[in-house]
Amino acid sequence: MQKMVTRGLSLLLLTSLIHAGGKKMIAPAKAPVKPIPALASPSPYYIGAGLVWGAFHGVCGVDPDCTYEDVTYGAMVRGGYEYNQYFGIEARALKTWWEADALGGEKLQHIGIFAKPMYPVSEDFNLYGLLGYGWTKTDVVASGTALEEIDESGFSAGIGIEYDLSDKEDDFDDTLAYDRAFDGQADQEQGWGVFVDYQYLLLKSDVPDLYVISAGLTYDF
Repeated sequence: MQKMVTRGLSLLLLTSLIHAGGKKMIAPAKAPVKPIPALASPSPYYIGAGLVWGAFHGVCGVDPDCTYEDVTYGAMVRGGYEYNQYFGIEARALKTWWEADALGGEKLQHIGIFAKPMYPVSEDFNLYGLLGYGWTKTDVVASGTALEEIDESGFSAGIGIEYDLSDKEDDFDDTLAYDRAFDGQADQEQGWGVFVDYQYLLLKSDVPDLYVISAGLTYDF
């Protein structure tokens, strides 16, 4: 009788150990861990280049009714830094050398630095202004047919629009998050864009009206 009880207790203890070991071997199901998005840091810098149509209006000598327009063509470069979607700083330089007619084409040159207020009209369009200071040099016809050099520094202003060509859906996925709220708005997404603007080169009353229209490509880093 004692042997039967001992065997029964041994069997019960062995069964308990087997069940306890089985519970240890079965791991509980775990919910998948979603990765924490990494922060993307697109650069606020951009560069651009394009073609320029330049013109100025002058007076032929002392007769105020005798006016003329000199038109030239050339190229320009620009580069800037955008602090947020509403304000940036831009530097630009341009030069024209191809004359539209026999009257001029006297190497219009301009270099300037500008405050750039901006307004994102939509996800792709960005309206901007240019308010700054620059140096301008050209020759104009004065006193009938004599050339007079303009080599002046002064205030300059302009207005323009940019269009973003980048594919925003391809630039963002579930593993990335932007660390700047304004990225992806207007012309501030990384990639290519186009621009066109009008700039009044020299805001001075004692010089002819000097202005340019520029158009070209831009790249945001």
